[in-house]
Amino acid sequence: MISLFSGCGGMDFGVEAAGGHVIFSNDILADACKTLKKYFPSADIRNADIAGIQTFPDADIVVGGYPCQSFSMAGNRDPKKDERTNLYKQFLRVIGIVLPKYFVAENVSGLKALSSGTFLKEQLEAYDKAGYNVTYKVLNAKDYGVPQSRKRLFIVGVRKDLNQVFEFPKETHGKMTKASGPLLPYASHGDAIKGLPLWPEGEFYERPDTDGNFSWYYMSRNRKAKWADPAFTVVANWRHITLHPASPVMTLTWSNLADGWKQRWDFSDQYEHTEADPKRKKLEMPRRLSWRECARIQTFDAKFTPVGDTESKFTQIGNAVPPKLAEAIFSHLFSGAGLITLSVPTARKTA
Repeated sequence: MISLFSGCGGMDFGVEAAGGHVIFSNDILADACKTLKKYFPSADIRNADIAGIQTFPDADIVVGGYPCQSFSMAGNRDPKKDERTNLYKQFLRVIGIVLPKYFVAENVSGLKALSSGTFLKEQLEAYDKAGYNVTYKVLNAKDYGVPQSRKRLFIVGVRKDLNQVFEFPKETHGKMTKASGPLLPYASHGDAIKGLPLWPEGEFYERPDTDGNFSWYYMSRNRKAKWADPAFTVVANWRHITLHPASPVMTLTWSNLADGWKQRWDFSDQYEHTEADPKRKKLEMPRRLSWRECARIQTFDAKFTPVGDTESKFTQIGNAVPPKLAEAIFSHLFSGAGLITLSVPTARKTA
């Protein structure tokens, strides 16, 4: 496997857990590449702008999560003015050089909706012209056993001469319906991190030299997911990381959504997680999740420690594809269970 825009290796860990082998990885961030070298010592790791790399080894599959800020709900959402919008063309260039049997690309779910899907359509047509049968789907990581609600768009291409198309794996977790059949319950993010220290000094963001640890913007929404539920999305900005589930419940103090989406949430004296189980510990002083807790919620191995300072760790972890979700996709692909034979190769979508 060749991995592009690899970050700290979320997709790479998923590939290897599914039985694949990473031979080449690339990222522009130095700390991310140091992390990759730490955990994938036999791979060729390139810390460079992908545009400057001209040769690549032969591989069966190319994967990559090309940067998504221009499509993100939290970004500036003006892709035409953001040079990162065209980074998919570098991914496309590598596919044209290597001609792998398969490729898997990942992006934020906003790519599907923005400009009525114009930017997604452009990419799908480019992959089709490059010689691949393409399917895409927005997956929520919580539906595959990850203790986190995280929606991301995945695009999978199968080389047309293979006469197959990829069908995404069915959800394994969630609320059971007649259509879904028996499903496992969503994973609890509180249980995923309960064995870690309650106050890991230096591993989470605290506002320096201020009277309050949480800005007005932070307090403009509910930042605490219930202990028994999947966590809110782990983001790459350590200031915006959500609260530890042992923190007190946040309650809506006032709301004026008609005037610029303004709300105010405050901490209560309620601890919903101890009501369910009095033995659970609680935080008298609320805090953001630590980077180590975020890594667990993202389903990295318990011993996983990215290289870099605390802020860099958060950036790497928050940008990653959850390894458990990646493993579900690649296991489905590598086993052949997700490959459907076609009479005539074609491009299609999965809603």
